[in-house]
Amino acid sequence: MPTARLPSIPLPRAAEGAAVHLSRPLLDRIVGTTSAVHAAGLKSFGLLIADPRHPHFPFAATDVVFFDPTRNRRNDPALRPAFEAQGTYFRSYDDAGFVADPAELLEVHRRLDSSGLEPVALFHVHRRQPANFSVIDFRLHNPAYSWHLIICLRDAAHPVLRPFAVRKDPDAEFGISEQDRNEGSELPYAGPEVRPLRFVLTAAEQPAGSRARV
Repeated sequence: MPTARLPSIPLPRAAEGAAVHLSRPLLDRIVGTTSAVHAAGLKSFGLLIADPRHPHFPFAATDVVFFDPTRNRRNDPALRPAFEAQGTYFRSYDDAGFVADPAELLEVHRRLDSSGLEPVALFHVHRRQPANFSVIDFRLHNPAYSWHLIICLRDAAHPVLRPFAVRKDPDAEFGISEQDRNEGSELPYAGPEVRPLRFVLTAAEQPAGSRARV
């Protein structure tokens, strides 16, 4: 599995709630695994998890869960029409979107229940789009999570990672339907419910020649 190194760039400290805290080794692992999946022609999706006793919980991650990219249910006959109703982009690329396999989802949450860790955020890869939080990303975002990580791999040699705070009413519109006519769902969501966060990374400086941008 290839490992990506981070550049030696200054990372400003931010006020509580305005930054996401995680370690450089964890970020390397996320970039390395998602880059390998991307190179195989598949899309990555998963959960960022943390100990609820972490001082920056829930704006922190101490581990990651990668869902099996070969079990993506996006193109199941019952689900594909809903994605294709989100616009030309989703009809052109059948890897635009990810739906976790229900059995795998259940397995993951059972493991988390026994570990004492809690999921704090979702993450997914944009294989061709920039590292924005899109209209469809907002539609599909689970309001139980207060932030979401986007990983852009359209330039695979230079991954870009951007975390976003997402404030979503549990009663807000959730999900997508084959009855939608949502051309342009891949474009950035412009509402006040979404705002960018900063990373605060913990670990020693990485050597020059890193390729991930945060």
